[in-house]
Amino acid sequence: MNLVKEGEYIERQKLLIEEILRAIKSELEDVETPEELIESLTGSIGFSVAILLDGAASIKLEDKELNPMLTFQIDEDKMLYSGGNSWMHEYVYRLLPKLFSNSKNS
Repeated sequence: MNLVKEGEYIERQKLLIEEILRAIKSELEDVETPEELIESLTGSIGFSVAILLDGAASIKLEDKELNPMLTFQIDEDKMLYSGGNSWMHEYVYRLLPKLFSNSKNS
């Protein structure tokens, strides 16, 4: 497997965190939570998950740092990566208004 730094890494990580946020939102809507609380919880849960996936939070396993590196398979033998850690957490609160704008306009 070859790691490459070509392609649409930024768009792919944005799409991934957007889908994570949609999944969180959907689960919260299933338990009939008030809209304001759904938005707040979606943001905070999504941010917490993204921080872990981005390697921005300290995770230890047997006193050793765990450092996740997000990659995307782009071909049978190619994985797209950023050259370092991802930064999905930076998109969480930028994407929330888009996810909730339809709900507020209804």
